[in-house]
Order: sequence, then C-alpha cells, then structure tokens
Amino acid sequence: MKSHNYVVILVGVCGTGKSAIGEKIARVLETPFFDADKLFAENLPAGKLGQDMNRNKWLNSIIDLIGKQSKLKGCVVSCSVLKKEDRLLLDNNINHQLDWIFMKGSYEFVAERIENIEDHDRPASLIKADFETLETPKRALTVDMATSEEDILNTILKYMVRKYE
Repeated sequence: MKSHNYVVILVGVCGTGKSAIGEKIARVLETPFFDADKLFAENLPAGKLGQDMNRNKWLNSIIDLIGKQSKLKGCVVSCSVLKKEDRLLLDNNINHQLDWIFMKGSYEFVAERIENIEDHDRPASLIKADFETLETPKRALTVDMATSEEDILNTILKYMVRKYE
C-alpha cells in the first residue's frame, strides 16, 4: 500500500490500544511507528506522561518528529492529544496531510482493559482525568475499541485506501 508518505495520528485516552493498533497500521503502510506519549518518559515519575509535565515541550516534540518523518517515509504516531486546541496546533504547524484516527472507548471499557495489562504506563486511577479532559475530535475517523482488533485494522485501512488510492 506504500505510495504516499502517510502521517497517521491515533488519538484517544490512554488504554484504548492506540499503540497496538498503530504498530500494525505502520507495518502495513511501511512507515515507522512512534508512541508520542512516551516522549521524555525516561525522566518522568511513574504514571506520568510527557504531556503531564511540560505540554508545550511535548507538543513541539511531536511537531518536530512528524515534520521530519513526513519528509522521509511518513509515520504512524499514537498520542493522547485530548484537547481540540492541541490537535489544531499540530494541524497548523505540520506542513503535511494528517490523517486523524480517534480510538473511542467507554471509561469502563478502558479501565478494565488497563487493569488487565501488566505494567501499563498509566494507572487506571488517572484515566478518569483523561476522560474529563477529552474533547472528542469531529474531523477524525472514529473507531470503536469494543470491536475486534481485526475490524479496527480493516476499518482504518479501508479508510486509507479510499482516501489515497
């Protein structure tokens, strides 16, 4: 399917499977995958993400990363860009077509999923705050995390094919 420098950004609260799906989409699109939530993770307290500590630095790092990758092979990025203003900042500062995928899941679904994942980066107790912060994207392909991983992958890939082929 590689005929374009795709830049796919999977957004949603932590625990919706953005990284797992993102890695698989990146393989199909023949592009690198990046988990932007883990930028600066080596210097952070347990349970904290880059955006928790220094939001502007984190967003600028995502802009730089995508800017560089869009000129190479493109990329797939997962990140918890939960606010509309942050997504607009990325849109307005990256000179490349961005394909937004919103990974939608209920609080109960996500909390249960996190409880079942060993060594998850973010404890379930912090997920409630993520849901309170979330401003659902209006201009994104929305996929329901309650469906199978195969259905989610097929939905995203069909969307990409219709858009670019």
